[in-house]
Amino acid sequence: MHKQDNSKQNPEGYLNLFRTIKESQLFFKTYFKLEKISKSPATIFSKELAEKYYNNKYIDYHIEFFRAGLNAIILKWLNSGCKESPEEMVEIITSEYRKPDVK
Repeated sequence: MHKQDNSKQNPEGYLNLFRTIKESQLFFKTYFKLEKISKSPATIFSKELAEKYYNNKYIDYHIEFFRAGLNAIILKWLNSGCKESPEEMVEIITSEYRKPDVK
């Protein structure tokens, strides 16, 4: 079985993102309402990195899927009052954002 290499992810970037959101909850709740969740609140997603690791195949779809999922998780966290710590949110993101094991 092939284990997923998570070194491609940027946990520090996610941690900074979630810390900023937790410290500025009202701002980000307003942002989501105004933007209608059309854009990610931060530009931590690197198209170049995604192209490198996903062989540029359907990259635009991959990016949209990732952004929509990240936005959904952030919005759910905000709506629940940011009960989980930023560190727990990073754990959630990194555990969900993995390629399946190859058998």
